[in-house]
Amino acid sequence: MVDNRNQMLNYAIHASFTLGIFWVVKYLFVILGQDAKLLAITANILSVFTPLLLLNYLFKYNKRYLDNKMSFWQGMQFAILLFFFASILESVIVFIHIRWIDPFYISNLYERMTILAKSLPFSAEVTEQFAAQPLPSSFSYVFTNVILGNVFIGILLSLILVPFSKKMNREIKSIL
Repeated sequence: MVDNRNQMLNYAIHASFTLGIFWVVKYLFVILGQDAKLLAITANILSVFTPLLLLNYLFKYNKRYLDNKMSFWQGMQFAILLFFFASILESVIVFIHIRWIDPFYISNLYERMTILAKSLPFSAEVTEQFAAQPLPSSFSYVFTNVILGNVFIGILLSLILVPFSKKMNREIKSIL
């Protein structure tokens, strides 16, 4: 079991490098998309490839290290590790962006969110409380919105894709 955990960790780190680089490239489209809407749309389109990459890595992990006997929990652990390590790589570029390239990014984002909240049917008191909250620090923003956000997305995606990958693996084995 210890060997399996080491293999899981090693492969998750290895695979997360590719996923993290992909997210960095996607985030560069987000940065450039502030001025060019076509690039912002491209960043949104690139988001579709994240579940496909996860599915690909689940197949490879199951085949290479688990002899096609991956349990649901093993797939979940792998996906969480994969997204955690990839988000660390992405968080570096996000931190550089919001700290030095565009230090007003967070304040502009929260200002747009406040305008959106005022346009929705919320009570004025709730909207005022939201607007009165202090802005998060760069580190806090990166930790909550990038690292924890990506891990949460990884959990949600793995709830769907781990059983799907196991089912597809069984169907592929039966064909072969």
